[in-house]
Amino acid sequence: MNSKTIRTLIIVGVVLIAFLWIKGSFNSLVVNDEKLTNAWSDVEVAYQTRADKIVQIAEAVSAEAKFEKNTLTEITNARASVGQIKVGNEQLTPESIDKIAMTQQSALSRLMVVMERYPDLKATKGFENLQFEISESENMIRTARTDYNAAVQQYNLKVRQFPSNIFAGMFGFEKKTGFAADKGSEKRVNVKDALKD
Repeated sequence: MNSKTIRTLIIVGVVLIAFLWIKGSFNSLVVNDEKLTNAWSDVEVAYQTRADKIVQIAEAVSAEAKFEKNTLTEITNARASVGQIKVGNEQLTPESIDKIAMTQQSALSRLMVVMERYPDLKATKGFENLQFEISESENMIRTARTDYNAAVQQYNLKVRQFPSNIFAGMFGFEKKTGFAADKGSEKRVNVKDALKD
């Protein structure tokens, strides 16, 4: 082999190694950028799930609570009217007193049956389910945010480390910012104030 062929092979080898190195760095930056985009999409999915699920459950629980309130009002009114038999003085005869006593006894018997079959209230369970779903949704959002911040960290490391930082600058890959809490959220929540009407 002559020296010209050796030089050509060396130049081709150096160009090939440089190409593979640039290609590897660029593809690695693209992969990390896509992971970052996907992680943020997961955060948005968690937000949307919370919005959809919580509103639907809250509407169902509210309707159920309203129905139960109306049912309890009707039962309470029916029970209150049982003892309200009105009789004038001119109607007080031994026969009418016996009839009134039998009517009251019958009404009290029916009231006892109603009390034994007191409605099984479901709204409380609905509110408990709503609280559980809110908690689950918030946990899902927290996890998605944590995963997003991990993806941001991995991406930023790739963008800032040598030698990929050279290619990141050349191809327009810039450092990203992770999810940050709202200003003032580091303060403890006063639950007493939050529960005031």
